[in-house]
Amino acid sequence: MVELALALLPVAAATGWYVAYKHYKNRTNASTLDHSKYFQGLNHLVNEQSDKAVDVFVNLLEVDNETIEVHLALGTLFRKRGEVEKAIRLHQNLMARPELEHDIRLEILNELGMDYMHAGLLDRAESLFLELEQYPNHRLNVTKQLLSIYQQEKEWLSSIDYARKLKSLDSTPQHVLLAHLHCELASALAKTRDYKEAKSNLKQALKYDSLCVRSNFINAKMAISNNKYKVALEYLMAIKQQNINFVPVFLDMFLLCFDQLNKQNEKFKFLSAVESEINSDLLTSTFVLALNKQKGAENAVAFLKNKLLESPRLGDLTMLSSMLVDENNHSDIKTVSNALSILYQEHHHFLCNTCGFDSEKLNWMCPSCKHWGTITPVNS
Repeated sequence: MVELALALLPVAAATGWYVAYKHYKNRTNASTLDHSKYFQGLNHLVNEQSDKAVDVFVNLLEVDNETIEVHLALGTLFRKRGEVEKAIRLHQNLMARPELEHDIRLEILNELGMDYMHAGLLDRAESLFLELEQYPNHRLNVTKQLLSIYQQEKEWLSSIDYARKLKSLDSTPQHVLLAHLHCELASALAKTRDYKEAKSNLKQALKYDSLCVRSNFINAKMAISNNKYKVALEYLMAIKQQNINFVPVFLDMFLLCFDQLNKQNEKFKFLSAVESEINSDLLTSTFVLALNKQKGAENAVAFLKNKLLESPRLGDLTMLSSMLVDENNHSDIKTVSNALSILYQEHHHFLCNTCGFDSEKLNWMCPSCKHWGTITPVNS
């Protein structure tokens, strides 16, 4: 409450100026009522009765070109503080004033739409922004807000439409956004088994962003669901070319395709190649198991020992200790191995390159900053 009182001080100052201005502009009609109400508002502020202070100051200020900015600033203050109901009430009261000029009414309409957005009243916000869309001065903000609304409502066709409109209005690149929106639409179509339209949208996604890993991932997933493992593997290999750091994330899909196609030698060569290119405990452990099966435990243990000499890693040490236990079952080695297994928990790790959001789950849109395609794997 103290913070709100402090934030209202500029409003109080503006109101004081306005009352004095009115008084000296027309002394013959000046009323001491204005002054008394102004000091009444100040008294509410001093006593930390901010709600009452707001009512006094709003009633004192006539809505005209000279005071509208104060009203709008007050509404924005409420909204930013999370007091959306107060912001809505203030803006609705302003809209009820018949004397408002057209441009001022549009500005208040825009603020009311923003209030509804923050309150989660998306249908009401959409209605207001669609009304404002015809006015050029508001078109950019309206397009951004409608794009946000349609994404939240998972209306992907409308989202794509407004992303394209935003692309034409704003110089900010929208290719990554459009690629992911087409991927969202493709995922929805795949669930209804409309694979033809899904593929068309995934193709469009790659046209917008040739590095869109998600497009090839969805294509691979659809191919696997239809037992087309050769096709799926081709899409997965395309992911390797786009961003090799995603290979550990989709490693199960790679292995499934190799196994279903009975390509064990190709699988071994693939694991050997990618394991040497990126640091990933999951890749190393998977390759070591394949090495153990292909060339024996001695080679697998030797490989891990060499890796530990070059660059010690907890995951490699944990796996080596486990293999040594399998070889001789020495009680001390078993104790160390069990302790290392408790200390080391293998998991995926993802980081947003825009805001730094950290997660163990792959999100195509960052839950924090709401940017698409900014979260990438952090291999360990």
